[in-house]
Amino acid sequence: NGSIGAITAATIIAAIGSIHNFPSASALKSYFGWAPVVVQSGSTLDHSRLTRGGTRTMKQILFLAVLQAIRLQDNEWAKLYERLVKRAARMTRKTQSRVGKKRVIGRVAGQMTEAIYALLKRDAELLAKILPGQDPPAPLLYDPEVHQRHRQGYYRPLKSTPLPNTITVLHPFS
Repeated sequence: NGSIGAITAATIIAAIGSIHNFPSASALKSYFGWAPVVVQSGSTLDHSRLTRGGTRTMKQILFLAVLQAIRLQDNEWAKLYERLVKRAARMTRKTQSRVGKKRVIGRVAGQMTEAIYALLKRDAELLAKILPGQDPPAPLLYDPEVHQRHRQGYYRPLKSTPLPNTITVLHPFS
């Protein structure tokens, strides 16, 4: 919704190749370099950070996509960022600015990667059911109202209900 344009989407899809290469969203996050690494001893959490691995180009592309979403402000990613910054980034007395915004950007990029995985996995499962020579179903466009209802607790998992015969297409923001 506004943060991933056509070129960025094409780059992400080209980097992923087949979504079947990734057994989970966590594997894709790790490949992109947005997976958290937790360091703990016993039951005490010492600290967490992003993994140093991953594909540098994809890490940069998703970072820029999150920054673009934040800049545009009128989308769910920017709202998530603002909500998390207020909660997770502390305010400094000296400069009256927040410290820890990059950690929040990492969190949003991780969630954006999970959304990308879910959409591509759903479409791949749908296309696997289509017989050779059969036309694919018409695209299903992203619906912000469904996203909003999901955030308000009206979640309907895709796995327990039969999938509609549609493909999701995200149109770039003009």
